[in-house]
Amino acid sequence: MAFDRPTRTGGDFLDLRAETEKGPRLIAFRVLDFLPAEDGDFIDRATGAPNKVYPVLADAMVIDGPNAGTVYRAGTFKYAVTNALRGAGGTDPNPTTIPGQQIAVRAERSKKKGVSTNTVWGNDPSDGELETIEKEFVRFGGWDARPPAVTPTREPAMAGAGAPAATEAPRQSAGSGARRPFGNR
Repeated sequence: MAFDRPTRTGGDFLDLRAETEKGPRLIAFRVLDFLPAEDGDFIDRATGAPNKVYPVLADAMVIDGPNAGTVYRAGTFKYAVTNALRGAGGTDPNPTTIPGQQIAVRAERSKKKGVSTNTVWGNDPSDGELETIEKEFVRFGGWDARPPAVTPTREPAMAGAGAPAATEAPRQSAGSGARRPFGNR
């Protein structure tokens, strides 16, 4: 029996790689907890063993860009960005930050030679960027922020001009095949 692919509804986790695809992003984090060390994706050439990664459980708010004002709750962050969230290097198991601490970063892709360009670092924001993060964080409502309001797809003025009303439910595409209630039948 063949399986259908799920419909991606998206939006429930912060994808730092996608967020920083077109350039750096200002992001506010709140450290919730430090998770146990895990085996990483890379092998230490000297020992032949997988490197250790130290995941961090944190809330995050995107401050600028298309997702500005969006709060992502209790995300697990790994690899390069955790250096900033833990206040420690990638090989140091002892964080210097504490749960509840708020950290502002400029998340950006690596530009170092020999490092994957998919690596997202949590770099120190400039004084101006830090001021922007603090101001926008308050404007968006802090950690208790509601998701940004969804803009209707049709303007109310267009509804009377022969177009369906904005409150009408979108119609499902008929497609080219018979409708299947679930799976492949």
